[in-house]
Amino acid sequence: MPEASTYPGDLLLRAGQACAVLRPAAGGRVCSLTLARDDGRTVDVLFPYTAQGVDPLRWAKGGIYPLLPYSNRIANAQVQTPDGRVALSPHPDAAPHTLHGPAHGMVWTVQAHDASSATLVLDHTASDAWPWHFQSEMRFQLRDDALQLEMTLTNLDARSMPAGLGWHPYFLHVPTAQLRYQASQLWDSDADFLALSARPLPAGESFAKARALREGTMTDYLSGWDGRLRLDLPGGDQLDMQTGPLLSHLVVHRPPQGAYLCIEPVSHVTNAFNLAAQGMAGTGSVLLVCGETISGPMTLSLASGIS
Repeated sequence: MPEASTYPGDLLLRAGQACAVLRPAAGGRVCSLTLARDDGRTVDVLFPYTAQGVDPLRWAKGGIYPLLPYSNRIANAQVQTPDGRVALSPHPDAAPHTLHGPAHGMVWTVQAHDASSATLVLDHTASDAWPWHFQSEMRFQLRDDALQLEMTLTNLDARSMPAGLGWHPYFLHVPTAQLRYQASQLWDSDADFLALSARPLPAGESFAKARALREGTMTDYLSGWDGRLRLDLPGGDQLDMQTGPLLSHLVVHRPPQGAYLCIEPVSHVTNAFNLAAQGMAGTGSVLLVCGETISGPMTLSLASGIS
């Protein structure tokens, strides 16, 4: 296996022939992930993150980064709370909306690190991007054939805080890949990628035993997901993803060039806080009181057989 490329400050995790590179200074991102089969053959899983630093507004694609304290967009950079409407700073590439929260553009602190594991923490004081004080922790544990990740989000603000979390992986991808999952609803969305309403998936797609990914650009917002999926990787291998119950929503996104595939397990649909304030059910919106914590684990592993 080639030696992983690292920059100063990167954390290198190893377990047998498996390897992962973490970059605390770039939003706690997983830059690359290589897992190993029982026979010692190694499999690259992620479209790699190759930028040395991080631009908090126009970040390079690749790896895995945290979605905190919400996923995707908040319409018109305004979030409705029980205390009234709160203004946020819009994202220039999604204006007038926000995009993906501030945590992935910040420097995380290394709390613990050994040969195969690491714990990163972030203390976010109130800012224009998110005017609540929160703390988050990410834990990583590497095995030969799997990477286990867990993220927590705690409200440290005196006020209740709308909250959500998720993971944003970029997977290696080929156009012939199939994605197998079970979900019950698909959300319609507008031209700004804001969710409108949910509709039941047809039975055949609800239990997508071997759903071929559509050609070209796609962005699907799914809910009622059971937290498990299987993805074809280049070279004939398959990847299993498994998450905890909070992450019952799924975003599947492929850009126009199709170089990578984003499969994002998240706790809520895009613009969930505002949709819930309008009375819409099933958005995944959560309101945390001071001191309350939510968590979202994810395991990425090499599949042991063909489903």
